[in-house]
Formats: sequence, C-alpha cells, structure tokens
Amino acid sequence: MTSIKAAIKERMKKLHRFYYIYREIMKWREERRRLWSEAVDKFGEEQPKEGNLSDYKHALIHHRVSYDEYMHCFEYWNLDEKQRDEYISEMEMRCVYRKTVQTSFDRICSNKVLLLRRFNGFVHRKWAYIGSMSFEEFENFVSSTDCIVKPIFGTMGRGVFLVRKDDSRNCQQLFDYCSKNEMLVEERLRACNEIEEFHPQSLNTIRVFTISKDGRCEILASEFRVGVGDSVVDNASTGGIVAAIDLQTGTIIGNGVDKAGNNFEVHPNSGKTFKGFAIPYWNNVVDACKEMSAIVPEMVFAGWDICVQQNGEIEMIEVNSYPQMTGLQMAYHKGLKPRLSVIGKEVLSYDPVGLISVWSKSYVKYEGVYGRY
Repeated sequence: MTSIKAAIKERMKKLHRFYYIYREIMKWREERRRLWSEAVDKFGEEQPKEGNLSDYKHALIHHRVSYDEYMHCFEYWNLDEKQRDEYISEMEMRCVYRKTVQTSFDRICSNKVLLLRRFNGFVHRKWAYIGSMSFEEFENFVSSTDCIVKPIFGTMGRGVFLVRKDDSRNCQQLFDYCSKNEMLVEERLRACNEIEEFHPQSLNTIRVFTISKDGRCEILASEFRVGVGDSVVDNASTGGIVAAIDLQTGTIIGNGVDKAGNNFEVHPNSGKTFKGFAIPYWNNVVDACKEMSAIVPEMVFAGWDICVQQNGEIEMIEVNSYPQMTGLQMAYHKGLKPRLSVIGKEVLSYDPVGLISVWSKSYVKYEGVYGRY
C-alpha cells in the first residue's frame, strides 16, 4: 500500500510539473505577443533614430524587455550582450514573483487598509477608510488638515490627489466620489526640510528593496524619489525622478533620471543637486525596514516607501509585494541581476534569477517552502 501511495504521489508531481511548465509557456507566449505588438506600434509612431525592430525582437526573445525598457529605460540598443544580461526586465521579475510571493502577503499589500493596520507601529499619520465614515466625520477630517486621498487598491500613484483644508470644492460631491471609488483619506505628511526642498508639492520618499527570510533581511537597492511640476506623487510611473542611494552611507551617487531616460543633475523645478545629497537619518531608514520585514514572516521581496520626517521619525507610506526593478536599475545606471543572484543565494539559499526559466526543476522545493503552487 505504501508503494502505491508513493507511486501516486510521484505521478501527481509529474502532472503538476507538466501543468506548471505548460502554464508558464502560455504566459510567456501571451506576454511576448503583447510586447511585440506594442513595440511595432511605437516604432511606427516614434520613428526612433536608435535601435530597430530586428534588434528589439532579439532582445524580446532573450530578455523579455518592453519597448520602453529597450528604447528609454535601459537603452538596450546601446548595450552589448554581456551588459544586457545584467539587466532584469519587468517580465522576468514577474516570473520570479509568481513563484515566490506568498498570497497572504500580497493580500495585505494590495489593500491599503489592511497594510496600515498590519504595520501600525510605523504609521503615525491620521487616516480613515471612507466606507467606515459618516459624511460629518469625513467633513471634519478634510476641514481639519490637508489630506491625501488615494484608492485603496491603487498602484503606481494613480488616482491620488490632494485635498486642502481650505478647499472650496463641494464636500458632499467629494464624499460621494470617494465612497463610490473606495478611497482612503490620509493626513498629508511633510518630509524633513532637506528632502522637501527638492519638490515641496510631493512627499518625496525613499524606496528600499529588501529580501528577507527566517529573520534575516538584506537590502538589494534603494532610490530617492521626487515629484516634478504640480504632481503630488513621486512615482517614476507618473513622471517622477529617481536617484540611486549608496547603501552604506545613504548618499545619492548619481544624477536623477526619469522613465523617459532623461538625466537630471539638478531638480528641474527647485534646482537642488542630486549627486552627493545625504539622506537624513539613513540608519533609521535601514533599521525600520529590517524591523518591518520581521512583522510578516512569509515576506520574501518587499519594496518599502519611506518618509523621513523632521525629527528623524520614520513613516511607512506603503509596501509593495511586487516592487518594480525598472526604476532602481535606471537610477543605478546598471543592471541588478548579478546582485539579485548573490543576495538571493545568501538570504534565500537559492538563486532567484534561476526562477526566470520555465524549465526550472526546483519548483517542488519552492512549492514546499512558500505554498504558492
């Protein structure tokens, strides 16, 4: 009987592996068709002087890059094959995340109410979910302080807007809109003076990418993020500027860059220089991220958005279970795949870069550890 059970279990593993590989291949084929179609359209619209469709097709097949990564973010058209191998595209990183991110952690990160409650020890600002407020409570909240309103399930800074306490807009209409769209209202924070000077309209946060397991946490990379123009958000996806931070000293080590590939020695609005700027209370930022990584044991990869306030107090704004690598690699002006491989082996005891391949034979190991598949 024991041998029969073992044979059935082994057969189920083989069927599971077949299904796993089939699904990964189908996902990749679908992604490739979408990226190719998008690239053909953009090559036709933009008529770029650098790069060509033939070279992009090669990069797409071997590195899964999007048109924006090829043309603007990483400038693949200007890299040799060795340099291209050092970058990890968003599609490749999604493949890694699919095999490592625990659904319970993802559920917390995707719902800002759950997130703020789980990490309440690092959240000192006032906040409230519109669905649990009366109109009178909402009116008192927004009239007492400047507020940031954001979708509970939103990402990349989309749908975020500022409500000033002396705003003359119709409060009832605002309440109805927020209720209909499941919004969160938060007290507007201020970063310390040195950081706020870059762009006072936005909060200007520090993104810290951590890898953690069994109480150990290491920082893969970190970037300083600032908004531009009238924007109240600092996300690179919405036009913000990012700059790389030296992990030992907390000092910005290069120019700022946006997602269009533009470099900025100084901020275009404030004129404040990026390179050489030291992030205030950097050690506090590092310590806070490592402490927070222990709150959710099933966390593997996390992208922390941190606000450094005037007194050195660290405020957790958000945490991402699928943090993008594009902005970080743009900021460092180099690919982070080698570092991801080294840190991953040290912390996780396996190479996360190996998970990009659909033929990985270690899927059962990851299933056992994380329960994802």
